Amino acid sequence: MGTALVTGAGRGIGREVACRLATLGWDVGITSRSGDELAQTAELIRAEGARVVSVTGDVSKPSDVETVCSAVEAELGAVSVLVNNAAVSGEHARTYLSDPDEWWHAMEINLRGPFLYSLRLVPAMVDRQRGYVVNINSLDCSRSADAGSPVYSISKTALGRFTEIQDAELYGSGVVTFGLSPGLVRTAMGGGRPDADELPADSWLPASAAADKVEQLISGRYDALHGRFLHANDELDVVVDSLAAAPDARFLRLIPAGPADSILAYGAATSHRDTR
Repeated sequence: MGTALVTGAGRGIGREVACRLATLGWDVGITSRSGDELAQTAELIRAEGARVVSVTGDVSKPSDVETVCSAVEAELGAVSVLVNNAAVSGEHARTYLSDPDEWWHAMEINLRGPFLYSLRLVPAMVDRQRGYVVNINSLDCSRSADAGSPVYSISKTALGRFTEIQDAELYGSGVVTFGLSPGLVRTAMGGGRPDADELPADSWLPASAAADKVEQLISGRYDALHGRFLHANDELDVVVDSLAAAPDARFLRLIPAGPADSILAYGAATSHRDTR
């Protein structure tokens, strides 16, 4: 298969994705800030018969990103799949009551982290003309403003736009990027929501649902969905079929006020997708 790298792989969704990649035959590089949890993930991967390189690090620090990537490349070879999973929820406080350091820390983990790992690994993928980047996102990037954790919503919305820009830049290079929401999962982060105990049981998805989608997305069967926002509940074949009628489906877009809205005309005239 090759080598994959998963950030935030110490527990939860990241661990599930890393172990799934191992069962598929990938060698896996894993990183997180918690060494003990990362060691447990590494043991699970070895139990699947896959090679693993485990390096603790902070995704928001360029020096840590370089250390992780260099170690993985040295022992496992070039990375063909990057899963940017590491994230924090940030403060559940109104923006005007937030701690600015805590607020910016969430932005750095949730947005700067995927940027730094892409900056480090994508150029080599482009040189080889193959690779996948899966940015783990959230429905918070696609719906009305959420006052629960504003910085999380803001950072994930920015990650959605980053994913689209990656897609525009990488189109035709052989490197494919996706945004994937895992849904609401009872991880340390998801289960720590202030309203977690009030949500109905069917609100929650298992972490394996996200792993299922990562497996599908890196299979090559769904490259037509490049750059788009996808969800763990999606039937990907149905989403592909919908593109004929709605080629801009699952992209962040301003909703025009009506047919004569000048923004609509401007967007059509400037869209980078007009030639695809």
